Amino acid sequence: MSRRAWNSVMEAITGRGSKVWEKLAKPTVGRGKTQWPKSASDLENHGVRFDYDGTIEENGLVYHKYQVQPNAGKIPSSWKDWRDKNGGTHAVIGTVKVKQDATKDDVDEALKSLEEQL
Repeated sequence: MSRRAWNSVMEAITGRGSKVWEKLAKPTVGRGKTQWPKSASDLENHGVRFDYDGTIEENGLVYHKYQVQPNAGKIPSSWKDWRDKNGGTHAVIGTVKVKQDATKDDVDEALKSLEEQL
């Protein structure tokens, strides 16, 4: 999986004019459900999904935890290659922890922390 593919996801979430970051700061789904993306075209275009995994507490702060997983079906080739080599659509690419009531910059920082692990 390429950094370019992850940068495309980051841009969709925190890029100019995007409000997706607000969905990660204040989730509206239950544990185990996909917070983003929702539409079939977005699932295909971005290749990954953010499945909500509840809240955790670290150093006195509450975080929303998301499992980043590859989507099924037609997705960008770099994500498809990763999915095929790492156990399919239930394999976890990484975990993103977003502060409760985070700002756009907080969400961007959380996404960059996963980028460094990829």
